[in-house]
Amino acid sequence: MSLKTESNTDQVICHLSGRLDTIISQNLEPEINKYTDPGKKLIFDFSQVDYISSTFLRICLMKFKERGSEKFWIRHPKPDVKKVFMIAGLNRLLKD
Repeated sequence: MSLKTESNTDQVICHLSGRLDTIISQNLEPEINKYTDPGKKLIFDFSQVDYISSTFLRICLMKFKERGSEKFWIRHPKPDVKKVFMIAGLNRLLKD
């Protein structure tokens, strides 16, 4: 798993990769919080994510609630990861 961020004046993009299992998600949350500015859009790029746990779903939902649909979304999920969001009823977080 890796996290790379890129930032400009109005957004932060978190490029995530690998498996976002429970242990990794718990360790990743403080890192995401450290790199994100509450005033900027936050985008999670899931193009390289192969697996997502319910723990990371919780992180996504918290970020969505903090920022709203105009300032948080997930882009480029692989089909299996997208299916997890659809089953959890969180498809509103996805923007392709």
